[in-house]
Amino acid sequence: MSVVKIASLRADLKREAEGDWVPFPDWGGGVQFNVSSLHLPAFQTARDDLLLRIARQANQPKPKAGEEAPPKLDLKVELGKLYATHILHDWSGLDLEYSPATAMEILSDPEYRNIVAAVEWCAAKLSEVNVEFIEDEAKNSGKPSAAA
Repeated sequence: MSVVKIASLRADLKREAEGDWVPFPDWGGGVQFNVSSLHLPAFQTARDDLLLRIARQANQPKPKAGEEAPPKLDLKVELGKLYATHILHDWSGLDLEYSPATAMEILSDPEYRNIVAAVEWCAAKLSEVNVEFIEDEAKNSGKPSAAA
């Protein structure tokens, strides 16, 4: 039986908040994003507010005859805007130079949903931990019993 070393489960909150470079492997290894974690409190608050707005919008009555319905919020577009505002700090390996304005333009365009997904993946990857185990030699020294 293995025992998990509890200290290995500790999150690096400073790194998650300040951001770090995370390579995105699906595009040949040259693209990387400098991102903060999806656990960033400001991002989580903004995301929760967005989800509430979308839920309220879904519960609105249908417009009366002759009235136009308000434009529906597109979750991927709105999340892209939040990533540009809170999560993404820089990129490399893309043919456009990073700037906050360029990031907002790209991440809020539904045609660039693959970049939104890549930023999201890298931000999730940033908060992963390297779980370490301590082997329990006393319990592993004998053969397993037939009842096990």
